Amino acid sequence: MKRKYSLGLCFSLIALTACSDDDDDKIVIEETPNIEYAQVRVIHASSDAPMVNVTADGAQLLADVDYAVSSGLLEVEASTYAITVDAKLADGTTTTVLSADLAAAADMEYTAVALGNVSDENLMLKLVANEKADITADNARVQVLHAAPDVGLVDIYVTEPMADIAMMEPTLSANYMDNSDQLEVPTADYQIRITPNGDKTVVFDSGTVNLAAGNDYFISAIPNEWSGDSPVALLVALPDAQVLLNDVSSGSDIRVVHAVADAPAVDVFLDGSMTPAIDMLSFGQFAGYVNIPEGMHTVTVAADADNSVEVIKDAEVDLMLGASYSVLAVGSLSNNDISPWAFAEHTRRIATEARLNVIHASYSAGNVDVYLTPTADISASEPALTDVPFKAASGSLSVAPGDYTVSVTVTGTKTVAIGPLPVSLAANGLYSVAAVDAENDTSMFSVILMDDFVAEEE
Repeated sequence: MKRKYSLGLCFSLIALTACSDDDDDKIVIEETPNIEYAQVRVIHASSDAPMVNVTADGAQLLADVDYAVSSGLLEVEASTYAITVDAKLADGTTTTVLSADLAAAADMEYTAVALGNVSDENLMLKLVANEKADITADNARVQVLHAAPDVGLVDIYVTEPMADIAMMEPTLSANYMDNSDQLEVPTADYQIRITPNGDKTVVFDSGTVNLAAGNDYFISAIPNEWSGDSPVALLVALPDAQVLLNDVSSGSDIRVVHAVADAPAVDVFLDGSMTPAIDMLSFGQFAGYVNIPEGMHTVTVAADADNSVEVIKDAEVDLMLGASYSVLAVGSLSNNDISPWAFAEHTRRIATEARLNVIHASYSAGNVDVYLTPTADISASEPALTDVPFKAASGSLSVAPGDYTVSVTVTGTKTVAIGPLPVSLAANGLYSVAAVDAENDTSMFSVILMDDFVAEEE
């Protein structure tokens, strides 16, 4: 059943009035108004925009809509609405970034797509309207939107899997902001490929996808903010669900961090190879992201000076298509306790905020509190993160751009064990700080700074 939203309209369903006429009571009944409905869907396709709230006539329709998210079809009364899209800022406030009037007619479906870039000041709403219509038996319905502003005119091929497109005409061609008509196709397995216009070089390949009978697919080509070299990913919106399709060759991006303070330089081997994927990585260093196929892999870490000394042997890591990961070697060599620790990274940059990941990789420290304050004085401050255990990461925190001091204390105390570390966090920036033991001295602590960090260490 579709969701229904009144959006501020109030109707009296039945009014009863009694009156006297020649001593006869008469009841007058007002008929229930015939309320007509339209369907509205909102898609967030602006790759550098934060989460947004969507309102209609001042009433909240949707909250916390993130990039590459579709609301699904919402059923609303047919009327004209003032639609606003409010960006959620890191300081907790919101600001209106888009507004438009939507005349929602009965028996129509509307898809409103927020696209463009905040940083380029070309954010806008693209509205696609379709009449409601049944889908023919044994068919699926597909509509395609080009929503990637940095990609020009493209050809789109929708074929049976593994078909040779060399001599084929494209199914359709589209420029930025173009959308196709709704197309019905027989239910079957298909392959979707995108090439530059007039060129057969594939820049996106969906692999085999099934278009199921009776399903209504709205497919947006959006900027690729995941792993791999393809300029786009496909956001497949259905009436009540969504699927993200990354290019089949996107693989996974991983970077390796040497966070074992008492261990020498190491080599890192993948999947039993005799050739190191990363050579001579010293404590406090990290290797930049490298792309490898998704799926299960083994990681072996050996001393650079003697590869027969393996401190981590054939540790399994399971990597998802399109995802990015940091893999930290953590622990203590002297305690014969070294292991890999892998976690997913958020690599999308957001124009209105900095993104900060705080990582507890200090083997000798207990649970800690993390402070992010305007100055080094934390005496009256509450921690930004509290009771953080070893091998835990904050994830990507939204932080208002500015100058801060990072301080790490043992949980429940104000005694600074790591820091105070002055940092500058800029909008559109990615920052990671890993708390680690100091080299060869487990009574002291240090940090490893990654990504865009620029800091003055005391």
